[in-house]
Amino acid sequence: MSKHLTFVLLSLLPALPESYAADNSVIAELQGSLLAKVRVTSWHTGCPVPPEDLRVLKIDYVNYHGKEEIGELIVHKDVAAEVLSIFKALHKERFPIEQIRPVEEYGGSDDRSMEANNTSAFNCRDVTGQPGKFSNHSWGRAIDINPLTNPYIKGTTVLPPKGRQHLDRIKSETGIIRADSPIVKLFQKAGWAWGGMWTDRQDYQHFEKPER
Repeated sequence: MSKHLTFVLLSLLPALPESYAADNSVIAELQGSLLAKVRVTSWHTGCPVPPEDLRVLKIDYVNYHGKEEIGELIVHKDVAAEVLSIFKALHKERFPIEQIRPVEEYGGSDDRSMEANNTSAFNCRDVTGQPGKFSNHSWGRAIDINPLTNPYIKGTTVLPPKGRQHLDRIKSETGIIRADSPIVKLFQKAGWAWGGMWTDRQDYQHFEKPER
């Protein structure tokens, strides 16, 4: 085939939209340096699940500037496929997420991860305000999404503290999660609960699916 004919045929193909991105989705066991980091940061002896029961997801998402990114999220193997499916739908809807990085990149610190508005899942830690009680994050069955934009609120406590600038849940804001948001409906359809509907506190960033 001549170069001229090849050029003509290619020119007849429809142009890809600017939002087009290849599907980079992956579900994998924890290995190598990531597994090593997990063992010394977010996991410790006595945690309710071993690292072998966790999976790392490679996730396509759109950041706060509309740019295509690939993130990593660590969840329990039993929910890995459905979490990936939900985030694929969020990517298709172009729901903005500032960043998706394992909490290990913040030394296992939930506070530092929230301050960076980082979306994360597994972290073997206590329930906020309830020392000695494992959070569902400890099973890899809870996810915090855009936590600075969607803070935890109980009485006068706001976490992260800088989340106070995002207490107005009515105004339109990048990455905000409200009851009528498609993201809430996607998680609820898969059987996940949203912390924004709790009556004793509002945890707008938080989605969880405890073991039955």
